[in-house]
Amino acid sequence: MGNAMSDQRLDDLDPRFMAGVALLGRTGAKGFRVGFSDEADGEPQVWYAVVTYEHGAEAAAGLTPLRAVMRLCEQVIDGGRCAHCGEQTIFDDNPNDGPLDELLDALGCVYAWDPELATFRRSCEGK
Repeated sequence: MGNAMSDQRLDDLDPRFMAGVALLGRTGAKGFRVGFSDEADGEPQVWYAVVTYEHGAEAAAGLTPLRAVMRLCEQVIDGGRCAHCGEQTIFDDNPNDGPLDELLDALGCVYAWDPELATFRRSCEGK
């Protein structure tokens, strides 16, 4: 495995990166790590994100740090239960409103990007 974050600066990334890390922290995570594999010569660099919990860990990968974190959020959030409303949780990292948003809301509690607050908010918040 390679070094953490290389020369890429966190503040140059999409704001969903840090919001995703914060969301993972709200799931009870004890630790978080992001890095890349530099073992493949001439191949695309693969980024990984790992979140640790008291009794295990979850990991995901992507071609960018943002994609790795968004996949990890989806993996951890999708199919869980919202601690506030009890509905099944769904993660939506799409920064744009779309025609499927109403359908997702009908299926459960959606954790979606809020660009005004630069965070992922649950759909049951404020209800």
